[in-house]
This record gives sequence, C-alpha cells and structure tokens, in this order.
Amino acid sequence: GDTVTGRAEAGSTVTIKDTDGNTIGNATVAADGSFTATLDPAQTNGETLTVTATDAAKNTSAEATTTAPDTTAPAAPTDVAVSADGDTVTGNAEAGSTVTIKDAEGNTIGNATVAADGSFTATLDPAQTNGETLTVTATDTAKNTSAEATTTAPDTTAPAAPTDVAVSADGDTVTGNAEAGSTVTIKDAEGNTIGNATVAADGSFTATLDPAQTNGETLTVTATDTAKNTSAEATTTAPDTTAPAAPTDVAVSADGDTVTGNAEAGSTVTIKDAEGNTIGNATV
Repeated sequence: GDTVTGRAEAGSTVTIKDTDGNTIGNATVAADGSFTATLDPAQTNGETLTVTATDAAKNTSAEATTTAPDTTAPAAPTDVAVSADGDTVTGNAEAGSTVTIKDAEGNTIGNATVAADGSFTATLDPAQTNGETLTVTATDTAKNTSAEATTTAPDTTAPAAPTDVAVSADGDTVTGNAEAGSTVTIKDAEGNTIGNATVAADGSFTATLDPAQTNGETLTVTATDTAKNTSAEATTTAPDTTAPAAPTDVAVSADGDTVTGNAEAGSTVTIKDAEGNTIGNATV
C-alpha cells in the first residue's frame, strides 16, 4: 500500500487521489513512460484510488482507477449484547464483514453479515442462557479478522439439584455436590433455614447445621446461582441418634391385662417386670 506504479505520457505529472479527493501521491513520468508514486498515507484497506496525468501544458487526462490491497483487519465489534432469551447477539462492526460468535470452547454458535449501517443480529444455536462468556469477531471480504470482543449471556438457567447429599453421623453438617459458586441452602421440615454454604470450584460443599439434626429429620437442599436461579430440591435424612422421651401417662388397667400411655409416634414400647423380663410391647 506504499506506492502506485503504472504508465503514462512521458514527462507528465501523475496525481493519485483517495475517495475523498485528497491528493495522496504524485510522480513525474519517466522517459520510458513508467512511473512510481509514493503514497502518504499508505493505502491498505481496499480503498479505490483515482490516477490522472497532467502534461506540461496543464492538460489533464481522464481518470484511471485502482484498488489498494486490503490487509487491514476490521475494528473489534462494539455494543455487543446477548438478548434476554439467549437466542441472538446484536452489535456493530465493519459494514459487509462477517461476524462470528464462539462459545468458551471455541465452537462457532452463530454468525451474520454486517449491514450497510454497521449493525448485525446473529442467531445463536444453541441459545446461551447460563451466563456463558462469548467471543465475537468480524472478518472482512479479504479474510482479515478483527480482535475479539466479549459478551456475557444472561443466566436464566437454574442449577441442577444438589447430588450426593448426606448428613454427617453427628448431625452437624451436610455435604454434597452442586454448581460451583452457587449457594446451597438447607431447610428443615418446617421450612426453616438451618444451614448454607458456598459451593467450591470443584463442585463440593460442606454446610454446618444449626441446630444439629439427630432425630431422623428430613431436610431439603437447594442450590441458588449468582443470578438468583434456584434448583429443584434434593432431600436427605438426618441420622437418628436421639432417644425418645420417656413414656408418659403410663397406667396399668384395673384387671392387670394392659398398660396404656403416650410415647414417641412410631416407637416401640416395651414393658418389663421387676426382674427385667419383657412382659409386653406395642407400637405407638
């Protein structure tokens, strides 16, 4: 893009102009009819240039045209955004260039030709709805590719339900796996939050329970990501290391045949005599 060469009338002056009519180079034609004109500035973006020859009597030829090489990459796309539903990417780039959108693994998931006004809309396949970082480039017709622009997809996808959820033998903690960076919340059967934890980069979590759960309670566990999307519930059962309260309102019938009273629902009541012999039992 530094020089223009050609042939014209010997001794004439060649003038090169850009598309705005600015003179960017000239030269005197040699006796053999050849010329080399230096351009300032160099033309490297596919510009159309006009070239005329003017003789000593100030007569000027008709214009000849030539096209500069295109070795200039487009500017990086601007105003790049992913739609709320994750289906499209919009933005601005060099008119006529092709915009390419890639996911974090480098897979092409969308492209579009930029309109004459510099705008583009590219459809994504698949849609991006989980906070993915996308890269966007523009490639002109001469195959020059811009620097990357980046954009982040909306996060409207809830994490998967936590897995491998378990309560420790002492009832103090819940462990398991969930989406990295999400917040795990543990609730008791009444819906009270009794523990939470941030999930580590490897997807594991350990949440401390307050109070400890040691009576066979059923707990629910959810994961909420940074965009406030909450997973479906996982459930786990606490160990039962808590003895029932002593039976109450215990009485022997008048005929001595039965014992009645109250105790923990589902427990088994055992009646023994003074020698420790089991003489009766019942499920509460």
